[in-house]
Parts: sequence; structure tokens; C-alpha cells
Amino acid sequence: MPLLEGTLKHYDWGSKTAIAELRGTPASGEPEAELWFGDNKNLPWLVKILAIQNPLSLQLHPNTEQALRGFEIEEASGMKLDDPKRLYRDQKAKSELVCALTPFKAFCGLRKIDSAIEAAEKFHLPKKLLSPLLTDGEKGWGKVISDLLSGKANQEIESFINRCRDGVDEIWEKVAEEIVKISKIHKTDASILILPFMNYYELNIGEAIHVEPGVAHIYIQGMAVEVMQPGDNVLRAGLTKKHADKNEFLSLLNAGAEIPQVQKADGTDHEYIGPVNNLSVRRIENTKIEVNASRSIDLILTTNGISKVGHGRETQLKPGEAFLIHGEDSNYTIDTTGSVFLVRG
Repeated sequence: MPLLEGTLKHYDWGSKTAIAELRGTPASGEPEAELWFGDNKNLPWLVKILAIQNPLSLQLHPNTEQALRGFEIEEASGMKLDDPKRLYRDQKAKSELVCALTPFKAFCGLRKIDSAIEAAEKFHLPKKLLSPLLTDGEKGWGKVISDLLSGKANQEIESFINRCRDGVDEIWEKVAEEIVKISKIHKTDASILILPFMNYYELNIGEAIHVEPGVAHIYIQGMAVEVMQPGDNVLRAGLTKKHADKNEFLSLLNAGAEIPQVQKADGTDHEYIGPVNNLSVRRIENTKIEVNASRSIDLILTTNGISKVGHGRETQLKPGEAFLIHGEDSNYTIDTTGSVFLVRG
């Protein structure tokens, strides 16, 4: 099978150098945010290399039922697929696994109630902001987030950012630093007040998190491999120049979702949990493996070093190159002196 050519995507939050350096190619001079593999409706997944220089929006993705409903409503309204205000561009859910290629920062999911209350105390935010949590438990998150997004607490933003800038307890220091950075780009966005109530992650190389539909998240900085169902539905609430729909975001928000757990790569051949049951993601490092009688569609993506795929003949892959094996009863080998991702669906 031929090499699978990646497609560069240029978004303003992307790095101008990271993907070019990974591939060993000249930089284009534009922000190179994503390198896509598998952008094909016949494939059961989409694999991306992300290169994030500036934070993405506060966003989440729909499940299958929500995507079907939203798509049908917008189709019936006559809204064109390329309309900037279009929310549902297909009928697919989007569950994603993000695995760090460099140190990777993100906010993801809402904190447990005790942790959220502690955050309010440490950042000296009014306790009344969280009163729905005290009366209704996790069911109160919808009211809390709705009030924050509505701007009811916007008078708190400036003093909140100043407190983040002046310094907080050591445990919350990194959260405060990232909030200050985001505030320099989005100075008066109501979403800034949501950030201390989200879980903060710093992933090391090889570590991953699984982000399910309905889980609010913001990817902040770093490079990662992202594996997902091939949906293109993004619901944004803020921290972006793109169209945001706070009401739809709130209607899809799964406040009771389990907090995403950090998955650490264990050994030279590690399989992660997620993004969905019929899609597996393995990270193979500095070893040789044999794959026998494969009955799936397999994508082999090199992200570091040199890899050799033996499938009839030997094909060498450099970082940023992928190989697609599509057929029943396929036997092949992967021999790498770096890191390879094997995505099977």
C-alpha cells in the first residue's frame, strides 16, 4: 500500500515551526496547526498531529444522538454547510484521544465539587458563584456555567486576573499562570472565569487523556497525536474569534462526566484506552513487533526516529509520514528506532 500523505491545516493558533521541524521540511511561514491523516469518509478514524502555540477555544463535541439531531435541524433550516455559524457539519459524534509528543498543557472537564469550592477560595471568587453546587450537587454545574457565560460575574474578571498575576498558593500556581496567558489574548471574555473550575493537565511525552463527548476542554500548548472519530462538530462557548453558541454548548455539556484520567505509556508497546471501543491506539517505541492476520484498517504513523514497515516489501517512514494497510489477513512488521503510533479500526 502507498504512503498516506498528510494534509496541513493552517489555523492562527498553530506553531510556525513545530510540524516543519518534526518532518524535517522548510517552514511555510504560516501557522501550521494540524497535520491530518485519514480525512476520508471511508475510513473509521481521523488521526492528527497537533502543534499548538496559542490556546484553542473553550469547546466540546456532541455524542451521536446530539449530532444527528443538530444536523437535521440545521439542514431543515437551509443553513449551508460552509456557513461560519453552522454548528453541525455532519451527523457524527466526536470522541478523541490526545497523546503528548512534547510537554502538553490543557484544561479538561469540570472539577469535583470540593475542588471547585477550593478553587473559588484560593482565587478569592465570590462563593455565591458556586451556590447551585451546594444546593444541587453536580446538577448545579449547568446553572453555574450558564451564569458565568452570561456575563453576570464579568465585574470579577479584572480583579481575578490581577490575583492570578500577583500569585496564589503553589498548588494553584500553574493554573494561575495559564489563566494570565489566556487573558492576554481574551481580556474580557466571560469564559475566563470558568478556567479555575476546570481540571488542569500537564502531560509528559507519551501520556494521554481521553476526551469524551460533552466534556468541556481547552488545549493550551504543545504537540500531540490526536485520534478521533471522523466527525467535524465543534461547539464553542468562548475564547475564540470563531462563532460561539453558548446555549448549544450548555445543552450538550456533560457536567457529570468522569474526570479524564492521565494514561501513562507502559513499556515499549502500549495500548491506550479510547477514543471508542472499535478503535485502538498503540504507541510503539524502540522495538520490533509482528502483526499477524490483521482484518482491520491499520494506520502506522512515525513521530520520532526512523521506522520500517515490512509488508511484502520494506517501507521506511520518517517523522510525520504514515502508511496505510487496508485488507484482510494482512501480516506485517514494524521496526522502529523511535516512536510509532498504530491506529486500528
